[in-house]
Amino acid sequence: MTATRKSARGFTLIEMMIVVAVIGILSAIAYPAYTEQIAKGKRSQAKAQLIAGQLWMERFYSENYRYDQNSAGTAVTDSSQFPARFSTVPPAGEGTTVYDLAVSNPNRDSYLITATRKAGSSMASDKCGNFTIDNLGRKSIVAGSYTGYASVTAAIAACWN
Repeated sequence: MTATRKSARGFTLIEMMIVVAVIGILSAIAYPAYTEQIAKGKRSQAKAQLIAGQLWMERFYSENYRYDQNSAGTAVTDSSQFPARFSTVPPAGEGTTVYDLAVSNPNRDSYLITATRKAGSSMASDKCGNFTIDNLGRKSIVAGSYTGYASVTAAIAACWN
């Protein structure tokens, strides 16, 4: 009788180490790109809500001839007015809040809507900071809320586009 030896099948330790290294390199590149794409999507939601809020304020003005209150004297900041429609991004009931929206300093002829990053959310430390839009359609970023850009102008150019 001759002894037959079956060859072992499987991966060697070197082959396994190569696979782990390749997976590590791919994940080091892919994960940051993935998280940046998710952040871009959430920023887009915030900008869309700001523009929708701006359109609502313009309709409010066309009905009341002022931004700060309606013809009955109810302030635009009353919980039944702007905050009832535009208070969070995404809108209430559609996911975890990442931005809070508010009308700042509304008066007869002007307003400023701000999307503020929510503390503890995935956007809390986002590089683009807090977005604003005013009654003249000027899009901006709150000074000091952004990181990684040389100036507010550079942050606006990168984040509002």
